[in-house]
Formats: sequence, structure tokens, C-alpha cells
Amino acid sequence: MDKTDFLTIFPTFENLDVVRKTLPSVIEETKRNDARLIVHDSSVKGREAKWDYLRELNREKDFFLILSDNLSMAHARNMCLRLGQELYAPEYICVIDDDHGFEQGLIPSMIGAMQKYYGKVSPNGLRYGMFTACLVHTHAQRVSLGDGFSYPHPDQPAMTVGASNNCFRCAPTSHWDNVLKGWDTDEYLISLFQTCNMRWRNYHKGFTVLFVEDGPKSFEIDYEGRGLSKKGLKLWDDNYTASDKRSKFVGKETFFSKIAGSLSKPLMRKKESGS
Repeated sequence: MDKTDFLTIFPTFENLDVVRKTLPSVIEETKRNDARLIVHDSSVKGREAKWDYLRELNREKDFFLILSDNLSMAHARNMCLRLGQELYAPEYICVIDDDHGFEQGLIPSMIGAMQKYYGKVSPNGLRYGMFTACLVHTHAQRVSLGDGFSYPHPDQPAMTVGASNNCFRCAPTSHWDNVLKGWDTDEYLISLFQTCNMRWRNYHKGFTVLFVEDGPKSFEIDYEGRGLSKKGLKLWDDNYTASDKRSKFVGKETFFSKIAGSLSKPLMRKKESGS
């Protein structure tokens, strides 16, 4: 076992141009702090080029590299969470999306924040349990603690008060195991139902998030990633996703009405024929 204090998990899927901008910064910060890093890739399109890049980047064995067939986001992250504990017995685990990079000093800042604040009661009434350095993908109204950190205002929606977005989540390993309990598996390769329940578990077990913002310690590359459902982006499963009442995406009502109409016609003909 290669014991470490801080483990970063970097799951990635395609988007080679983005990863070229983010992953090297995570590797350098990992090396500076004698931390550990797991990179997992399950690309489909452009797999050969992506895997060649990752292998070359890891020529000095700076991280643990996993290359696999395509997995759902939940399966990939849960696998790395379990494997990371077996390999490194980390005190703290940070899971980030592949459009996020590290600035110098991020790891000491995150460790210092978790050591200082984990389990302490926030002014919003909940204890600090989840920690993030990403201030881009959150809609929380933040209140400063006066020492470079901030917390969600208690009047924000419960899910927002409870935790950070999926893109950047850090916590002590014990918190991952006993409170967050990993990502929820789902039928889709990525969905809100895989990512939101950790926030609810954090909240309902009495925990909130701390924003580690003492100067920008991370950066984000803006791109339309896997699982988005904006206009012009292909749905993951045109038929199944559209027919699932839980799913939401731009133009669903029009799309689903067409599917429903096409399915109803043969059923009506069978009924009329007495079959």
C-alpha cells in the first residue's frame, strides 16, 4: 500500500483538447505535495488518440491509469473510490470532472480547510462535511467566514445548502464512506439522479459545504460536456430517455409526442382487428 493523505480521482471521457489543458496541472500539484492521483478513461470516439495521450503523459508513472470500456459516470467514480482506498488509504479524497484543473497550492488549501472545519457547525446550522474549490458551478449565495472561506446562506434551497455540484467534491474518506456513500447508479450514462442524491444525503445527515476560495485554487474550461441536453446536442437514448417521465431536456414535449404518436398507430390497428 502506498499510503497518502490526499487522493484525487480524475474520471474523463473523450474531450482530449480539454484534458490537455487540465490534467497536467492536476499531475503537477499532485507531485508537488506527494499526493496520489487516479485517472480513469472510458472514451468511445477518439479513443485511440486519447489513450495514446494518457499513456504518454504517464510515462513516468505519475498516476494510476485505468483505461476501460464505456461505463456510466456512477460506476466509474464508485470503482475509483473503492480502488483508491485499497491502493492508498487516503485521509482525504477529491473527485473532479475533467474540465477542472488545479492551481498551485490547491492541495494544501483543501487539506487545511478539511482539518480546520470538518465537523464544525457552520453559521447556517449544519456541520461542514463537503468541500469544494469550484465557484463556477454553484448557485449558492455565499457568506464569508472572514478567513478566505465561505458557506451557503441558510435561506438557499436545501440541496444548495447541502453540498457542491458534482464537478468538484472533496471530503475526508470517512465522510465519503459513511455519509455520501458514493454515486447512485442509473440507467443513463450520466443523469441528475446519479449526482444529486449525495447532496441530499449530506444535507439530511446534517452537513453543509465549505467553499475554499482563498484566491483561485482551481480553474475550469468552459465546454459542453457529456450528458447535456441543450439544443443541437444528441440525446443519449432518443427513445428511452424521451419516454422516461423523470428526464427533462429542451424540446422533450414535442419529441415525445412524435414517439407516442408513432407507437399508438400500430396498437390501434391491432385493437381494431381484434388481436
